[in-house]
Amino acid sequence: MQPTSSPLDQLADIHLPDSVSWWPLAPGWWILIALIIVATIGFFIWRQRKQQNHYRVIAQQELAASYAHYQQSQDVANYLHSLSVLLRRTALTAYPQSFNASIKGQEWLNWLDAVCPTLNGKFSGELGQSLLSSAYQKNPQIDAARLQQLCADWISQHRNHRQKLSTSKKATVKKVAPVAEASHV
Repeated sequence: MQPTSSPLDQLADIHLPDSVSWWPLAPGWWILIALIIVATIGFFIWRQRKQQNHYRVIAQQELAASYAHYQQSQDVANYLHSLSVLLRRTALTAYPQSFNASIKGQEWLNWLDAVCPTLNGKFSGELGQSLLSSAYQKNPQIDAARLQQLCADWISQHRNHRQKLSTSKKATVKKVAPVAEASHV
């Protein structure tokens, strides 16, 4: 006699499904990876721009210190000299290869106006002229608050060598031949 087979003997073993593969990634992971890449690129661009314009922050701090010193001492000639030196140092930092530190007089004021068209030529006007002439007068009368604001506006709004001048303003910026001696004022 043959043993009768039980119906349980006819059952097949349990087959487990294949393990879930980590590749290809689900769409949510692709979105997360894309966001991380965009955030990383954005962070590095932000940091680079901040570093490129850090000289503006330093110049604004020096300008404020110079104005505070002027308010205490009321020494107009020293204040005008410090403004001129600060503007030249800022220009040398913003335009390291194209700025000629030896330009002076009206040409210097025109250059300041050319690299900051938003000021509408205020350096060439009466207020800017005080930078040139008032430092050498016996009892100069200047509007220090307006001059302070004009310099602060120029520092914060001028276009540096990384920014392009508009084509209409490029014609007004003149290249000056290098001069052996540079004027500090």
